[in-house]
Formats: sequence, structure tokens, C-alpha cells
Amino acid sequence: MPKKKMNKRRPIQDKHEQFLIDEFIRWWSSRTGETFQVVSRPDPPEAIVRSDCRTTWIEVTDAFHSPEWAADLYSHAAPDEEHRPMGPGPYVGMDEQTAARFAALLKIKLSKQSYAEAHTQYGRGILLVGMQSPWFDGETCEMMRAVCNKTDWSTDQGYFSHVFISFRSLNRQEFEEWKWDAPQDAWRATK
Repeated sequence: MPKKKMNKRRPIQDKHEQFLIDEFIRWWSSRTGETFQVVSRPDPPEAIVRSDCRTTWIEVTDAFHSPEWAADLYSHAAPDEEHRPMGPGPYVGMDEQTAARFAALLKIKLSKQSYAEAHTQYGRGILLVGMQSPWFDGETCEMMRAVCNKTDWSTDQGYFSHVFISFRSLNRQEFEEWKWDAPQDAWRATK
């Protein structure tokens, strides 16, 4: 039987995921006073975390502006991989493209059955979505909200209590809870 080829990007992805988890734990503690410690990394989810009050789980994913941007970032960081920079442009519709990819990714994550075991053991978890776009800003968020408002969320399994987007701002990692408009909130409350 042939040996399975190891993904050379996996160690980089693991470090990135651990970075986002650690930054989120710091951010969450500064906002709520609740301090989590990572107790295991089963994959999925990326981390089981415990505080004095509870144990929960965190899943991490990234919403890339485009497949080309993802290849640019990963190939630049991966050892023994030739860097594949994104082309020079011109670029149009960047916010629309990021918004559509975010909503599609969010729908996939909310629909996945692979979180059932963590959900059964620890309850609803936390989803962190790293926004990977060089053009990410408030306008992108408005477009993301507009696309999400048109998305059918009926396949949401109800495994996540919170979804946070993560992005770079003033040379630090920031987090913002991703909220839907009232009609979707009302639907989610029934899950």
C-alpha cells in the first residue's frame, strides 16, 4: 500500500489555527473576564477549551478573497513550495467576491455533521472565521451581511453558539461577533 503523502502546508495551518485560538482566548478574556485554557486539539474541532465556568470547543476556518489569494499566502509560507503570487490585477468586485465566499463557507461549516460528537459532549461551540482579503473593511462586512440575508440557513445543525469573524486591524488581531438580522436570529433561536 502506498504511503500517504504528507501535506506540507498542514504544520503552517496548525500554527495559524493555534495563533487564532490563542488570540481569541486573550480577546475573549479581556472582554468577558472568562479565561480559557486549551485542553486538547482533536481536529475536529481545532480545540477543546476550559475555563473555571465551562468547557466548550472552538473550530477555525478561513474565508479567502479568492483561491488565488489562498495559494499566494500558503505557498509563500510553506517550506519547499514555490511561491505563487496572485496576479497584478486589475481587480474588481473584491467585496462581492469575499462576501459570497464567506457566506458559502459559513453555510458549509454550519451544516457539517463532523461536529456532532463535540456538540454532544460539550454543547454548542464557537466558530472563528479568519477574513483573508487584502481589501477587507466595513464595506466588505456590509456586503457579507447582504449576502447572508439572502442565504437559506435551514441546513444549520445548531452546533455553534457564536460565530466570530477575525481580521487584522492596526497590527493586531481583532474579533467581532457575526450577527444576522432579526429574521435569521429568530429562526436560529428555534434550533
